[in-house]
Amino acid sequence: MKRFFSILTLVAITFAFISCGGDDGPTPPPDMPKTINDTKSYTFEILTNGAIEISKEIELTDFVKLKKEYLDFVNNAEMRATDSYIKITGVTKGKYTIKNLVLKVKGTDIQREFGTVTEDETYSTLKDLNFIDRVEKRLVSERKITLLLKGVPDKEINKNVKVDLNLAAKFSLE
Repeated sequence: MKRFFSILTLVAITFAFISCGGDDGPTPPPDMPKTINDTKSYTFEILTNGAIEISKEIELTDFVKLKKEYLDFVNNAEMRATDSYIKITGVTKGKYTIKNLVLKVKGTDIQREFGTVTEDETYSTLKDLNFIDRVEKRLVSERKITLLLKGVPDKEINKNVKVDLNLAAKFSLE
């Protein structure tokens, strides 16, 4: 009788382990590449007679080459320096001055401070590229983030002043 209960207990434990098998998660599509290069540009249009505070929600799904069925498998982004930049246009030297201009990821310490902007400029220095790289990595880990542009113009901006953030990434999929 003891042997019967021992065998019964062993069989019950075996079935318990078999039925609680791990969930391997979604299966990657057979045509899924290991990496995908994609670029997305986000534009902040500034028209204001006061302080600038513009937020823009961005999502991993904004990158069109990342097919819906690939999104669960994106695990990293490497910034592509040749196509990544921040560009400010419409300021026109002598026409506008924007003080304390900052572009940041809301709720984090990821930010790029431009200081006082007095003319159009494209930013692609190591400091700018490090900021872009951190934005892309945060976007991959969170899947959705909010960018916040803040600053103080010296006078009313009544024509299009734009800040373009061009994110170019090599996404790794596993």
